[in-house]
Amino acid sequence: MEGVNNRSSLKHWMVIGLFLILAIIVFGLLWLFFLSPSNPSGLGWFLFSFAAGLSMIVLPCTLPLAFVIVPLSMGKGIKKGLGIAVSFALGITLTLSLYGIIAALVGRFAIDSLAVPLETIKNWVYFVAGVFALLFALGEVGLLKFRMPSYTGAVPAFIQRQQDFLKAFFLGLFLGNIGVGCPHPATPLILIEIASSGDVLYGWLLFFVHAIGRVLPLIFLAILGILGVNGLSWLVTRKDKVERATGWAMVFVAGFILTLGLFSHKWWVNSGIHTQLEKITQEETLLNIVRENLNSTVTHAHGIEIGTGLFGLPLWLGNWFMVTVWIIPIWWWWFRKKKDIKIINDSSVIPEKGAEEQVLSSNKYLLLAITALLALVFLYVLPRNFVYEQTVSPHEHAPGTPVEHPHDEDMMDGGQAHSSPYHEENEVTDGLVVNLLADASRVVGATSSLQFFVNEKPAGMAVDDLELERGKYIHIIGVRDDLSQFFHIHPDKISPGLWEVDHIFTESGVYKVWSDVTQGGIAHSFGHPVFAVSSSTSSASSTPLSISFAKNIVLGDYQVAISYPEPIVVGRDTNIDFAVKDVIGQGVILEPYLGATAHLAVIKDDLTVYLHTHPEEHGGLMEETNYLHESLRFIPQALAHGMEEGTPIIPASQISFNVNFPKAGIYKMFLQFRPEGIELPKDQSLVGEVYVNVFESGPAYPSLASVEEDDHSEDPPLSKPVLVFLSLVIIAFLGRAVYKFIQIKK
Repeated sequence: MEGVNNRSSLKHWMVIGLFLILAIIVFGLLWLFFLSPSNPSGLGWFLFSFAAGLSMIVLPCTLPLAFVIVPLSMGKGIKKGLGIAVSFALGITLTLSLYGIIAALVGRFAIDSLAVPLETIKNWVYFVAGVFALLFALGEVGLLKFRMPSYTGAVPAFIQRQQDFLKAFFLGLFLGNIGVGCPHPATPLILIEIASSGDVLYGWLLFFVHAIGRVLPLIFLAILGILGVNGLSWLVTRKDKVERATGWAMVFVAGFILTLGLFSHKWWVNSGIHTQLEKITQEETLLNIVRENLNSTVTHAHGIEIGTGLFGLPLWLGNWFMVTVWIIPIWWWWFRKKKDIKIINDSSVIPEKGAEEQVLSSNKYLLLAITALLALVFLYVLPRNFVYEQTVSPHEHAPGTPVEHPHDEDMMDGGQAHSSPYHEENEVTDGLVVNLLADASRVVGATSSLQFFVNEKPAGMAVDDLELERGKYIHIIGVRDDLSQFFHIHPDKISPGLWEVDHIFTESGVYKVWSDVTQGGIAHSFGHPVFAVSSSTSSASSTPLSISFAKNIVLGDYQVAISYPEPIVVGRDTNIDFAVKDVIGQGVILEPYLGATAHLAVIKDDLTVYLHTHPEEHGGLMEETNYLHESLRFIPQALAHGMEEGTPIIPASQISFNVNFPKAGIYKMFLQFRPEGIELPKDQSLVGEVYVNVFESGPAYPSLASVEEDDHSEDPPLSKPVLVFLSLVIIAFLGRAVYKFIQIKK
């Protein structure tokens, strides 16, 4: 009786464990397909590696192992069966983890000894993985005699002679080699991460976690078998269909991996697939929450990329290559089936031949529809929508209408009616100038007085007729020479022409400040000589730059994304767009900060260029509204007044600046804004800091067709002939599906 109770208790705990494993598997797969970032970092790599392992259960590199672990575990009793399953899984895990060590050693050799750039290593790994994945995939669908290594039942005699637990363990060690080159998009990603680190321990741990993800579904099936439920019965009866389905899925995955290797990540951006997937999965909404919790690097946004892939291949060829790689196996299979039918013996299987020919003939139209759909989506819709999205901002005045903004050679004020002259104070010999008065010493942690004398050269007469600009008479902006320690302060007048403000420096180094004043309706900006701030332990010295071109930043409970057309080129008016959201990706309302929705200071790395600009307000502070992104619409929305939709209202979380960069080089932009209700003094703000690279020259931005002033229409992302063609393809596809559904088999 006691034994029965123990057995019942064990079953009870196994059922609980079964549901726990199932919950882990379901959560892992949901995270992988809907929440995982395209560029994991930090601890996120371990979660990504584990979840990717879970998803490989349906692939030929893992699924056959289920037909080994389940028979080994069934009929052995609860304890022994579970022990055998765990031993088998442990063997697989150890074998796979050893390949992580190999990847780290190979990566260390390639980077250190061969001095190969990491991006090139990535492309070659994808290329090689894509070639083998495509060969394996073609073998799985029967087009080539090139099959993945698989378990056929033959086991070395050494393993056969062992006891049950050791036998299962050694069998796992032996069969773990089967799943190394799994044709899964995550495999090269994980291998590249390990290789780029060159860290043996990290490589072993990352692939060990990945291997646990691989074996967890196998253990789940084994526990079902131990409890008397054969979870493989459904698969056994549909084995051929499952193999064909996974084989064709591998063809598409392999085509993508191969294309990514040949044409690089830049193609992946320009293809439009990347951007569309991020929108579908809402990656940016949830990604920053995970990254902030993991204290890892920030996310990124994308613009139009330029360059080439491996062997100098142009990026535009990537989509054509990928679709071709997908389509060729489809028609290869069709023509091969047609050839096989022709060689059937007419005298013995005439009815079978006729039925096969009828099915093949009907499949031809289905394959034609699939071919047309692939070409339409990946050669036209996605690339065109991406370019449309990058070149037509959803808040421009009217689609196709160029917008001009006044700007000066060195300083501009986006969205304002005037330009702002910029001078270094020591260059001004005549007219208005602001001078920074020298101070004996400035020390970290102590209150430093910054005094400015507003005067008229050459006499040096004090000037007292400054005008209010954004609620202040003088704006002082300063940074350290490494573009850190940004501050924006406002002095008070203490005597005619003399203004003073106290500031506490928290870091030593070399600093530069600029002043903005307005007189007679004209805004002026002055650069002042650099000065040193020392500490009690060390003297001031220059600090090297630490540059990251990340396009997303996290500021406490808020995240800021930046987007702009790339490349940024000297002398061009460039739209710089910022989106401010909370940690769950919802847009936030911004309250006025110093008379504007936001302030943007732009400073060059050598401190020779300073720009201070404000958003294009479009009629005051921007209102929050719900709106659809233009690139997701196939048909323009009709409004009640009979015209197509006009210019969308910009939500308050969207901030747009127009900047003209006078010199090539690296710039840092400082965005100052105040979310509604934030608990900060009214003269203070949050500051988002991002770097951009400005080039001397670059390709012209795609031009937009102009429209007549009285024409309020807007070209949809798809032209009417294309929409008609797409409709016909869908009708043909649905018609074929209905025919198959209602067909009566004779």
